[in-house]
Amino acid sequence: MNRLFRLGGIIMVALTLSAAATLAQDDSSFSGGALPEPDAHMQDLSWFIGEWEVHSRMQVNADTDEWVEEDLRTVHTYELGGNIIFEHFGGPLGGTPFEAWSLRKYNVNTGNWEQRWVDVSPGGFANWLGRWDAETNTFMGYAMRFIDNDFNLTGETGAREVFDNITEDGFDWRYEQTSDSGETWAVTWTLEYRRASS
Repeated sequence: MNRLFRLGGIIMVALTLSAAATLAQDDSSFSGGALPEPDAHMQDLSWFIGEWEVHSRMQVNADTDEWVEEDLRTVHTYELGGNIIFEHFGGPLGGTPFEAWSLRKYNVNTGNWEQRWVDVSPGGFANWLGRWDAETNTFMGYAMRFIDNDFNLTGETGAREVFDNITEDGFDWRYEQTSDSGETWAVTWTLEYRRASS
């Protein structure tokens, strides 16, 4: 029953995204004409686009070092003529059904990537700011409320997300937290992304 429910949910997500993409591509009257070309930096995260099977490993108790492992799914697409990246993330998280949406965009005014995240948890809003390093093939993002414009922590506690090991068929993500102004970081959540088979 669980597998059938998840399959139904995945089909509904695919149909919804397909319908949204069709409307966005075919209805130029909605925008009043052709949308502006996206900034070339929007291609920096082209590796992010696709449908992914995700293995989650989340710390649920720091004192006992207890972790829970689960499998989720996510879809990332270019939208608004390639000017944003839309993410639909979902599956069990900490044993509870979970779903989230996010938007990512390169801000040409600041030279940073920005993300707006919303999920079903009670306080499920987050703003992130990040930079892509093509030399190391790493994307690092910080919670906006914890840093200033030069990526310096503004308080003792903070969080960051790091993408690495990026290939055509997968990448890794980890969530790290600090309580000493960035002197040390503790990994509290990891995600292994592998491209979903068609």
